Amino acid sequence: MLQPANRLTLIDALRPPATFRLESAMAVTFTLDLRALLAVPLALAHSGSEGIASDGSQYEPIELLHALRANASKISVFNQVGEIALPPSRRVFAFLEQTVVPVRAPLGGIVHPKVCVIRYEAAGEPPSGQQREKRLRVIISSRNLTFDPSWDTVVRLDEATDEKAASLEPVGELFEGLLNAVIGTASIDHQDRVHLLSAALKSARFDLPVGVEDLRMHVLGLTPTPSPLPAASERALIISPFVSDDFFTRVHLAPIDELVSRPEQLDHLAETTLESVSTQISAFDDGSLAALETGEEQTSPHDPGRPLVGLHAKIFAYESDGRARLFLGSANATGAAFSSNVEVLLELIGSKEVLGIDRLFNGNCDEPGLRDLFVTYTRHEDADQEDGFPPVDSTRRAIAQLHFEGVVEESGTGWAVTYRSREMVRAPDGTEIHCWPLASQGNRRRVVLGECLEARFETTLEAISGFLVFELAHRYNEEVRTGFVVPVPLVGVPESRDRSLLRALVGNAELFFRYLLALLDDDLGQMDLFDALDFGSEDPATFESGFVNLPVLEKLLRAMRREPAKLAGLHPLVSDLAADDALPPGFADLWMVICDEAELGALD
Repeated sequence: MLQPANRLTLIDALRPPATFRLESAMAVTFTLDLRALLAVPLALAHSGSEGIASDGSQYEPIELLHALRANASKISVFNQVGEIALPPSRRVFAFLEQTVVPVRAPLGGIVHPKVCVIRYEAAGEPPSGQQREKRLRVIISSRNLTFDPSWDTVVRLDEATDEKAASLEPVGELFEGLLNAVIGTASIDHQDRVHLLSAALKSARFDLPVGVEDLRMHVLGLTPTPSPLPAASERALIISPFVSDDFFTRVHLAPIDELVSRPEQLDHLAETTLESVSTQISAFDDGSLAALETGEEQTSPHDPGRPLVGLHAKIFAYESDGRARLFLGSANATGAAFSSNVEVLLELIGSKEVLGIDRLFNGNCDEPGLRDLFVTYTRHEDADQEDGFPPVDSTRRAIAQLHFEGVVEESGTGWAVTYRSREMVRAPDGTEIHCWPLASQGNRRRVVLGECLEARFETTLEAISGFLVFELAHRYNEEVRTGFVVPVPLVGVPESRDRSLLRALVGNAELFFRYLLALLDDDLGQMDLFDALDFGSEDPATFESGFVNLPVLEKLLRAMRREPAKLAGLHPLVSDLAADDALPPGFADLWMVICDEAELGALD
């Protein structure tokens, strides 16, 4: 059943199986929040139950930095160009610069799938003469890589040993197609990763979800593709947060029994479209719709940073001859979704008793069903009609598709980055554009329209940024604006940048020892990794000297005697920090002594 209480977070879906670790991953999302992307390497690094902040907290705990260093280079994230939300300024985003790959739809729409392919490998050394075991996982959802508090669907499919299980080869074809849709050229690392994972998907088979008898994957929009939705059925229900008349006049000509959408979207449908729904038209109401109007500042309705609340799941459900077909994925009930957008739909096939509409959406005596959040739709005759994208939104995507480059060079004050575009920056009259490096929020520059961008920013080695922020403002009925991030390839970056950045983010002995105490504390329990930096901060003066103090030493010695496994788990992190000269003075020597006593081995 699709029960409101039956929830799976994306972080949970990413976690590796016990005794496994990340080998490589590729993902595609429409909108992207870099704060959410920060959590992905950490989730992929841990099979335990450590918490991860869902609000993009400002802290970068040392374990997060270690996970970023270890795993960010193993991940390729494709996203629709112009749809990276503007986050708070943070230097740690520098570790994600080689992860993000902007793409555009070949047929002129948008790149809209939300798919992740992960390959895990067994930790530890394999037995002599054997290959390290590897496992694939595919996640297909309606959720973007953001912190949106919206209702979505997520399907997690794990690799099976049964050759008769389901094939997901079209997923590999999706990512191969995205390589041809990259703005500029994808790096060799991204190309190799996509080719290897796509080849693995050709031969891999995946376990079917409980009650599902067959499974098919549909990829739309790389080339003109007919709709996979059935031309006729005995009963049909469509749930879609966005709807348009042309879906019902060009894509889905067969009548449907039930339609569920956002009320403002239903208001924009023609009367004839609404009349084609034979049984029930409903709006989805979980009490969150009012949150749409509570933003602190006026932003475009299509701004990539504007949070999505309420209904965001896309579900097409059909019944015929005792059988049920369920389509889940990224496609809305719009004409664009089935003509010009890149979309995915996962088709699940089974019996009506298991996958039927009433079975999926109705509740039972113990738990409410999703249908309990449906309310009868009443049309608002005075609803405002939208005239496409406001100018700032079409301009945002046009600017994001320009070819940019950043040149890094030494300057009299330290370092400087000059950002340039090959093409002129154009915008409608009345548009004002500013730009700045993501790591230097207070360093804004006015962009001259009708000229190629050339903006030089003085910076430090640690604040060099491969993400360039643009903010657009334009008069459209009232003042609206949009902010977004563009990945910019950098040339001339010194090799010492990452090590210098790591040392700057670790900060000082106080930060390191507070985090170490949190990890070693007997009552740590389920402490959130983003909260660990607050642990023991009531008396920061105890850490001022930079030397190992008595509380830290006591807990290290206690762990050495009673729980050497804790030290073994910390050993890779400490080794990494020691290699980058980021440990407090004297700690490396102490750690080596403790390692010898606990028989953990020397620092690498």
